Amino acid sequence: MKRHYLGIIALGALGLQNVYAENIKANENDTIKTYNMGEVIVTSSTKETNNLRTLPGSVSILSPQMISGRQIDALKDISSFVPNLYIPDYGAKLTSAIYIRGIGARSSGQSVGLYVDNVPYLDKSTFDFELTDIQRIEVLRGPQGTLYGRNAMGGIVNIYTISPFDYQGKKLSLSAGSYGQYKVKASHYAKLSETIGFTAAAYYDHSDGFYTNAYDGKKIDKEDNVGGRFKLEGRFNPNFRASYSLSVDYTDQGAFPYGMFIGTGNTDHKYVIPININDPSSYKRTVIANNLSLEYRNEHVILSSTTGHQYFKDDMKMDQDFSPLSIFTLNQKQKQNAFSEELAIKSNTRNNYQWSFGLYGFYDDLHTDGPVDFKEDGIKTVLQPVFDQLKKDHPKMPYLKILDDHLYIPGSFDTPSYGLALYHQSTYNNLFTEGLSITAGIRLDYEKQKMDYNSEAKMRMGFGFVENGPVIDIEKLFPIPTTVMDASVSQDFWQVLPKVSLKYECSSNTFTYVSVAKGYKTGGYNVQMSADVMQSQMQYDMMSAFKDMMPIEVKEPTPIEEVAAYKPEKSWNYEIGIRSELLFQRLSAELTGFYMDIQDVQLTKFVNSGNGRILTNAGKAKSYGIEASLRARIIDGLTADVNYGFTHATFRDYNNGKEDFKNNFIPYTPRHTFNVGLQYTRLFRNAWIDQFSASAQFSGVGKIFWTERNDIYQKFYGTVNAKVGVRKGIVNVNLWSRNITNTHYSAFYFESFGNPFIQLGKPFQIGAEVAIAF
Repeated sequence: MKRHYLGIIALGALGLQNVYAENIKANENDTIKTYNMGEVIVTSSTKETNNLRTLPGSVSILSPQMISGRQIDALKDISSFVPNLYIPDYGAKLTSAIYIRGIGARSSGQSVGLYVDNVPYLDKSTFDFELTDIQRIEVLRGPQGTLYGRNAMGGIVNIYTISPFDYQGKKLSLSAGSYGQYKVKASHYAKLSETIGFTAAAYYDHSDGFYTNAYDGKKIDKEDNVGGRFKLEGRFNPNFRASYSLSVDYTDQGAFPYGMFIGTGNTDHKYVIPININDPSSYKRTVIANNLSLEYRNEHVILSSTTGHQYFKDDMKMDQDFSPLSIFTLNQKQKQNAFSEELAIKSNTRNNYQWSFGLYGFYDDLHTDGPVDFKEDGIKTVLQPVFDQLKKDHPKMPYLKILDDHLYIPGSFDTPSYGLALYHQSTYNNLFTEGLSITAGIRLDYEKQKMDYNSEAKMRMGFGFVENGPVIDIEKLFPIPTTVMDASVSQDFWQVLPKVSLKYECSSNTFTYVSVAKGYKTGGYNVQMSADVMQSQMQYDMMSAFKDMMPIEVKEPTPIEEVAAYKPEKSWNYEIGIRSELLFQRLSAELTGFYMDIQDVQLTKFVNSGNGRILTNAGKAKSYGIEASLRARIIDGLTADVNYGFTHATFRDYNNGKEDFKNNFIPYTPRHTFNVGLQYTRLFRNAWIDQFSASAQFSGVGKIFWTERNDIYQKFYGTVNAKVGVRKGIVNVNLWSRNITNTHYSAFYFESFGNPFIQLGKPFQIGAEVAIAF
């Protein structure tokens, strides 16, 4: 592999695009220098046996120019720029729902993996963080289980940060906009010597919020975000490299801005009742990531070690009835320490045969406290009606009444897990004939999970013989037992994840491929069902305490292991594609078709009482569609790109015992994603400005069905973003805007206590930025 110093490579969505040296010379003071390197060979990871330009799969790459022009500040901002990728912006930073090709994860679990500098992030609750000084973002669509293993069924997002060996200097940017948005970023890149370099970066974001709480007239979603990154990198000789990075991110957000929906069919904003929340609601999160990468190479092999540690702690207060009533609240706190280690060795020759072996292991220690507090209205509207219904069903029994004015139900969960994997991939080029290659790989994946659940609660009850008449405290007659739950369960999974791809390079600029791969999304345990489980157990204990006094049958509650656990989701993906540079350095295109056979689909649903949500397995599904991308350099300085994805994802076999959803669309998956963008840059000599730049994008998403019944949906909608700026010397001044058309749309929909709720999308925003690079 050729040695190279990567500044920021102008990587197009479909391949590599060179930037001419004369433009760089005229642009010496630009924020980040780009170097003309002729042929550049880039692999997408430390374990891939194909180079990124000819990888036999669906790949989208966002360069720094694209990231800046498209105002990509966080992972969710790449939604719709990549065909069939949808990341809705709703809730808190805890919520990072990612959907690719009809599969995704709304609450627990994940279907798409995230790697930063080749280190995995093991919990999608940590995915939403500030993207600063990114070298490039790669999105590999389709199952990547062979090289990446668990939770890569939909694909992988690889993020690479800038190396201080590729860029040295300082950056400072200040941005301010509508809705009280302002942002400060500062970074410093330097080489301490010819062999050691370091990066230091910090940022602070603030927003006054977009949504008003009708209960108190204040903005409900105020947000503050602060963090930074330190990176120390050594290139001690041509054979050995080492890198250590430390990143910290702290978030303090307001409530979840959900309003009640009173319409049917399309979730039009006209039928959303204003947000009306009375109990404290907020989200605070701290994420600390430590990464150590070591790499040794010679003329035969590349040996790498990647070690990661993520510390994650959060505190979520949620008014779970989302109304001015005091029904019940949740105060969930999580604390996680996750460790991962990957050893990989691969060939580093120019032979036709390329190979890669790897060993991967992780340990994830997660503790969750999720106490639920039923308030006065919750006692009246949720818990008491259960006993009122018992009286209706058994007229001879006395009236039972809850005497507590509130009921606090604690819930403590320890859910540690660990796993090991061994994998191999081989690529043989020029198989039988020049241009034909085969890539085949297999991975053995093992995972062990445990759950320890502890909770204790007691409910005071009274009985009487006349409706609404006097009642007698049962505790005065005989003691009512305290309900105690102390459960410990475990499960493990074995998976074999194969992949085979055939590729034929018709020419140096065009190739086609077919591939078959298995995807795997791990199972797990639900922790937000604790209040529902405890409620059922308390009712059972209560009725059992005086069952001899009442002519009713006491039914035992469902064992917790049956309620809490859910199985892995698996898929087979069949794909065919073509990628071509139709006009050299002018026009490139990609077209992909896919079909996915999915087993044990994981769906999020609310428990019967409405007191929590769980993941459950929902039979079989299928997903098929196409993805098309086109990127053109129309004239020097003017580029255009078009990205379109179509997904038809439906249930093949799913019946929840009450309704049959066969052939219905899988909820939360858009049928279409569409994006078209223009980016223009012009350099000037001997003028009052050195550079002018402008960019604009239209992004469309829909139709999205919100329920398995397909009766509630968001129709196709589009938003427009734009940015224009000038540079003089080391100073850049930009004007930016989002959702210029002020399009109204629903970002999220769910149902609780039989009521539907919606979060509306963010409105039109405008602002300005000043950036200095020196």
